[in-house]
Amino acid sequence: MTGRQDLFDESMRLGHSAAWELEWDRAIEFYRKALAEFPDDASALSSLGLALLETDQLKESLAVYHHSAKGNPLDPVPVEKCAEIFERLGQISEALDYRDKAAELHIKRRDVEKAIQNWTQLARLAPDNLPARSRLAVTHERLGRRRDAVLEYVAVASLLQRAGKIERATEAAQRALSLIPGDPDASNALRSLRQGKAMAVPGQPRGSTGPLSSARAQEFLATDQYERADEAAADPEVTAQRHALAILAAYLFEDVGDEAAPAEKGRGVRNIAKGRLAGEGDARARPRIVRYLTQAIDLQTRGHIPQAIKELARAVEAGLDIPAAHYDLGLLHKQSEEYDEARKHLSMALGHPELALGANLALGRLAKMQEEWGEAARYLMQALRLADSLSVDESQSTQLGQLYDGILATQGQGDPEGLRRTVDSTLEFLTGPEWLSRLRAARHQLETQTPGTAVVPIAEMLALGGSDRVLRGLGRIDELITAGFLTSAMEEAMLALTAAPTYMALHQRMADILIRGGRQDAGLTKLARIAETHRVRGEVQQAIESYRAILQYAPIDMNARSHLVELLTQQGRVSEALQQHLELADLYRQLAQIDKARESLAEAQTLAEQSSVERALQMKIAQQMADIDLSRLDWRRALKGFQQILQLDPADDKSRVQVIDLAFRLGQEDLAAAELDRHLEQLVQSARGADALAFLEEMAREHPGKQALHARLAEAYRAAGRKADAIAQYDALGEIQLDSGNATDAIRTIQTILGLEPPDKQGYMELLRNLEANR
Repeated sequence: MTGRQDLFDESMRLGHSAAWELEWDRAIEFYRKALAEFPDDASALSSLGLALLETDQLKESLAVYHHSAKGNPLDPVPVEKCAEIFERLGQISEALDYRDKAAELHIKRRDVEKAIQNWTQLARLAPDNLPARSRLAVTHERLGRRRDAVLEYVAVASLLQRAGKIERATEAAQRALSLIPGDPDASNALRSLRQGKAMAVPGQPRGSTGPLSSARAQEFLATDQYERADEAAADPEVTAQRHALAILAAYLFEDVGDEAAPAEKGRGVRNIAKGRLAGEGDARARPRIVRYLTQAIDLQTRGHIPQAIKELARAVEAGLDIPAAHYDLGLLHKQSEEYDEARKHLSMALGHPELALGANLALGRLAKMQEEWGEAARYLMQALRLADSLSVDESQSTQLGQLYDGILATQGQGDPEGLRRTVDSTLEFLTGPEWLSRLRAARHQLETQTPGTAVVPIAEMLALGGSDRVLRGLGRIDELITAGFLTSAMEEAMLALTAAPTYMALHQRMADILIRGGRQDAGLTKLARIAETHRVRGEVQQAIESYRAILQYAPIDMNARSHLVELLTQQGRVSEALQQHLELADLYRQLAQIDKARESLAEAQTLAEQSSVERALQMKIAQQMADIDLSRLDWRRALKGFQQILQLDPADDKSRVQVIDLAFRLGQEDLAAAELDRHLEQLVQSARGADALAFLEEMAREHPGKQALHARLAEAYRAAGRKADAIAQYDALGEIQLDSGNATDAIRTIQTILGLEPPDKQGYMELLRNLEANR
């Protein structure tokens, strides 16, 4: 039975109002009334679960979140809440199970940070949980968080040692040491393993942090021990430069020399840098990049800035086209008062998640120096937005972002004096090593003044408001869209644009209205302009979401997908970029455009080879390419593809069978014989001798006249005691050898037949005498 929407909406409104006033009992009453109309509504269930949790009604809250999780199986939030409640109830086993489920759901949604948080909580509750520690180690490594990865690999080594798996424990310790050579924890772990000493029992994991990263700032904001965050508390511009130099120094270490194992090619800090080397495929460029970069860092360290600029610029021109290099070069130009060059290079670092705050701050300072107040205010507000996002929970980040969008859209309408005040107050707030302390104090004050679930931007405290009118208009537009009054919603949006013409949320609503109204082409065109605007501004995540929205309606939009792949790669989200290529290839196959499908897969393979991605993903790409080549009877390319799969997974029986079959078809009998022997050996070692014989028989039928097959099938028959079948195969083998003029091998084959006492022994002996006489 369908409930009444009006009663539901009114109950939810009253419930939210009560929750805002912290009147949780009243909120629970209204949320229950809402659920009486629509018992499975996710928003109502979530709100009721929170209200019950706030009043310590843990079991009731758990039941509500269970209901929500069952109705929304892909939503990780209710699962996380269940884990939290189980822990508070002391049911640790259940808490661990739900933390693991939540992490898996976040992985499916490609939210790695949330998955890390859940694995961390899991490992906090059970420090000896090997799967969680292993996943943390691998994920931290892929995200470039070397110190965290080292600690987790050491924990993995300790757990493996306790389980008696010394060889695997040693591999984990060696992996840790390879990430940070000389690290004392990794060195001690490896020394203990080699000396047979017991390693320390692993403790709880520390929070997921990167070197001088924004996560360090979040850790600082969450702790009372300010003295422990000295590096993160530096001026954001300086902090970002330290991070950039750490990336560049690590690049130097990892790319020196060519003795790395082939499997490690393309891995490392280049991908952590969240940029791409222009000449990665050209090995000749690497020594030059390393030489210029080494000199640049040395000169910069010794204070020789003009010479450092020259050498770092050479490295960039040689192919070191990554945000870290551009950021450092931009600050060096700024220090040398070469402002145009500084702006150019700093702008190229805006998309990097760990450099964006510093880059926006530096560009704002440059614009102020040149009295470009509008530009200065825009860059500094972006910097404040990034800083403020560190002070709130992720659940509040979307709302906070919308508020800052409104502020950015309206601040340019102020008088020049107002823009100057904006610039000065923001710079004063973000400048110096105390900026994090100020940020924490400001957030605390705002939360004290405005209790509840709503979030207020720190910009409002700095008297940079003015977005209320636009946000109210946005609310009216959403109400009209929900009610289906699209024409009125568009009129409201047009009116709101007069107050905030650059507010992207308004343009986003207009695109939605156009698409809902059947004008999809116009809506997609507007979405493309929104995405491009975000991209030019350096608002990478917003641009990514806009391109994803386009692809929901137009999956074959190559321009949107190309930009999306570029931005994902820039942020180091290579797995997501590869997934885009795979989705496009699948769409092309559905449209029977096989050439384009393979082209998309080839681009994915190139990107995968340049990056550190999961082996399973590399295999998936190679498998799909090989299957396409096989279906098109392009045997040579298919053979190459299946050989690549075997390099990634030598135990892949299906790919090895394909290699054997294709090698025989192409006349590459030496390759076929070598792979055939490996396959037979694997079958025999796994006690599948009968399968080995059946496979040889099938291959012999498929490829008659192949010496390698007849020889091995004859041996298999002889080993199985099937003398007649063995003689028949040896006889066929001898015929092939004689036809090819190979009398020597034919003589050996006939001698083997004679050793089996064939029925026509005299005939074989006569043939043997004739062959020996004519040799």
